Amino acid sequence: MMDWRKRRKITLALWASVSPRRLTIAVILASTLVLLAALLLASALTQRQPNAASRLMPDRRSHALSGDHAATGSNAPKIEPLLFADVDPKTARELNAAIPFAALGADRSLPFRMDRDSAEFPRALDCLASAVLYEAGSDRAGQAAVAQVVLNRVRHPAYPHSVCAVVYQGSERATGCQFTFTCDGALARIPSPSAWQRARATALAFLTGETDPAVGMATHYHTDWVHPYWSATLDKIARVDTHLFFRWRGGWGRRHAFTSALDHIEPFEPKLAFLSPAHRRPVTSPLATGDSTSGALGSAPITSVIDTISTREGDHFILVDAGGDGARLAMLGLGQCEGQAYCKVVGWDRTSQRLGSPQNPVIRTVAFLYVTDKRTGVEIVLWDCARFNRPLDAQCLSDANRRWITFKGDFSHAS
Repeated sequence: MMDWRKRRKITLALWASVSPRRLTIAVILASTLVLLAALLLASALTQRQPNAASRLMPDRRSHALSGDHAATGSNAPKIEPLLFADVDPKTARELNAAIPFAALGADRSLPFRMDRDSAEFPRALDCLASAVLYEAGSDRAGQAAVAQVVLNRVRHPAYPHSVCAVVYQGSERATGCQFTFTCDGALARIPSPSAWQRARATALAFLTGETDPAVGMATHYHTDWVHPYWSATLDKIARVDTHLFFRWRGGWGRRHAFTSALDHIEPFEPKLAFLSPAHRRPVTSPLATGDSTSGALGSAPITSVIDTISTREGDHFILVDAGGDGARLAMLGLGQCEGQAYCKVVGWDRTSQRLGSPQNPVIRTVAFLYVTDKRTGVEIVLWDCARFNRPLDAQCLSDANRRWITFKGDFSHAS
């Protein structure tokens, strides 16, 4: 073996033969390699280190799609039930705060436009109105954010493709509904007519093109005092008051993933029938179809006479356009009834004709009523405040005053 003294002399000789310029370059290259190695090591350690929220919560699989393009159909991400961690509000807020905000990005929500003259529009309108009202109260900014999330879901391949199906998804179960108001008993609280009208105005705006850029392509949200298990698997992108909004990660959260076409059928929602005439199925007679096997009398339903209005001279049945305060209809009633001892004007919403119309005079779907009778001194004008924005609840058709629809000029028919 070579003596260490000899090896040292050879090494010193080699270093002496290297020019200062080459030596400087070698030192820089070596330093760069060391720095790159340190950065790669730190990155690997960071990826393996969970954030504060994931350390405290059970591991949850992310359904994010990598890359820029989202697939459709059966490859769509699985919808997690809305299950919350069993933590107090203070801990929930800490967990939520530990999840950083992701950039909103350049993607903007697509305007959603539904045909107002379609038979499905009234049901879609009231389903969306129920969501914005029960989820966000009367706050317009909160209502807008909720409406945007609902319509984003309608367009996303992971969800149903009608407004009512999205809002009431999972509502048949005590747990697992997508919007908590549909299964937690909140629908037992009947809103005031004015609050319901404001919610319908927001819903109408979003079904005819309004968007909310503040929440972008969000498909999820929750209040900050609860912590759903899925929170750490999505991108947190916005906060509106006490609500946090999230989108899918990767391609599933990009605008080009929201391509699903709207279904042509908006389902009836029985839970909403107490508030929305559009969700009340017409009462039909057993005579409507005769023998169900033979179809001898045809298949068209016949509305039960119990629920309809019988006419007399002086009754006028008309179609009206919902919206606004309906004051024009009061003037129409005055003009129609001028000079008559007894007169009644009954109106049905033009967009809901099959639920009630001059040809199908269902009492419970009346949208406007004007009655005057000079002999008894009666003069009544009432609106369906789900369709018209009236300043006083006393001007709204209700179970208590709906009896005037059947008034015929004497009080025995107004009870």
